[in-house]
Amino acid sequence: MSHLRPTLCLAAVLAATLGCATAPPASDVAPDPVVLVAVPGGVAASSERYGPFHEFDGRAIGFSHDELGAALAATHIGPRVTAAAGTPVVEATLELQCWGDVTAARERLATTLPRPDTAVREDLTPSAMYFRVIAGDAGGNHVVVSLLADTAQSRAMGGYSRVDAALRWVGDDWQLRVPVRRPNLHPDTTGYRLLGPTP
Repeated sequence: MSHLRPTLCLAAVLAATLGCATAPPASDVAPDPVVLVAVPGGVAASSERYGPFHEFDGRAIGFSHDELGAALAATHIGPRVTAAAGTPVVEATLELQCWGDVTAARERLATTLPRPDTAVREDLTPSAMYFRVIAGDAGGNHVVVSLLADTAQSRAMGGYSRVDAALRWVGDDWQLRVPVRRPNLHPDTTGYRLLGPTP
């Protein structure tokens, strides 16, 4: 639905200007806790094992080169290219962690920036996130990750807020394709895995 705020826009990832250690593939290690955290522009999922490994100047960088790393990157980069993140964060994120039609993404935001002081809407804050890979290979260079957010607003409408994010691996990190489509309503979590918080 177009009126769902793209706070959860996912997809993502960053510039390869800074090096970071990558984690072992998810299949090789026991899962570690994934938690939901407040970030500029919304809420994202974080993991000590899969990323982000570094945060500074409002940006988050360094994600593992696998499905979970791509999903986490999408949750972190997506909110940071929304009006609620504020102009400095949006511009730095678009410049260093995004690809695609950056000009169109800037034009979309031009009429709404800045809005960093906007009160957080509790009905749009997710209590849980889910993900699945719908195209590409997260161990390769391109992947599309579908994210679901369980919010009070989406539950009232009978489902979950869904955003599909296209990412590419550049250097040693993920980048998000922009502009990201606005969220739509998805009926259930069939085929998705819990991203956070973990039980």
